[in-house]
Amino acid sequence: MLSMTGFGNGEGTRGPVKVTVELRSVNHRFLDVSLRLPGPLATYEFDIRKFLKDNVARGRVTVNAMLEREGTEGPAGIDPERLDLAMRTLTTLAVRLEKETGRPQQVSLADLLRVPDLLAPGGQESGGEDLQGALMDALEAAHRELLAMKTAEGDALVAEMNGRLDTLSVKLAEVQKLAPLAAVEIQAKLEERLTKLLEGRDQLDPQRLAQEVALIADRANINEECERLGIHIESFRGALKEGGQVAKRLNFLLQEMHREVNTMGSKTNLMPITQAVIVMKDEVESLREQVQNLE
Repeated sequence: MLSMTGFGNGEGTRGPVKVTVELRSVNHRFLDVSLRLPGPLATYEFDIRKFLKDNVARGRVTVNAMLEREGTEGPAGIDPERLDLAMRTLTTLAVRLEKETGRPQQVSLADLLRVPDLLAPGGQESGGEDLQGALMDALEAAHRELLAMKTAEGDALVAEMNGRLDTLSVKLAEVQKLAPLAAVEIQAKLEERLTKLLEGRDQLDPQRLAQEVALIADRANINEECERLGIHIESFRGALKEGGQVAKRLNFLLQEMHREVNTMGSKTNLMPITQAVIVMKDEVESLREQVQNLE
């Protein structure tokens, strides 16, 4: 079982190229990847996204990559691909601005020099294979560290959720023990009220009165809700033990558990049961919040 929250750092070195990658993951309903890459590594954005899609189920993942090259004592060079892209982009903007303002616009050398990473460091050149290899090595190392942290936090979440399930089970046992008393109390109160309302009326049929009271008392019976809640608790435990990506299944079980607990509370006014129901509602809500942290 994995948490969605974690951090990982990794390095990769190929030839004169050294890449450092940081991965930060926080909660999100789906997989949402945000990249911060230096110019030479931007070419491999697709490779990074594919790797994360294959290895991360969901969460907002921020990727921060840094690039270092050895042997930068030589003259600086120009990245031809980046130069072409910069020229096309700036020219397009100049044409559009000229149309909107009516003033002639020209792309100058100063404009080009403002483009980030246009000038590559001099010295020993590194090919695309070195860049890509160092990047993927660093990404894999960062992911291993991220996975270790997410696993540790996931284990802690599972332990805490099992503790809350224990509390639910204890309170459910209390309610099951009190349920017969609740039925007797409801029946007694109904008989007392109806007797007072119909006192002195000759047409009152004691047998019919007893039947109506029994019917109303039966509607207040919470045995079925208790049984279903017990089944849901055990199913929840089983899903936690099974592990993997079970967040959707757990959310469904929590909806059903919330429904059963609410029904118990609405069917009886016996104070000890009401108090137990309040505790169970709190535990179910806490479980719901914790499940949102699971990948």
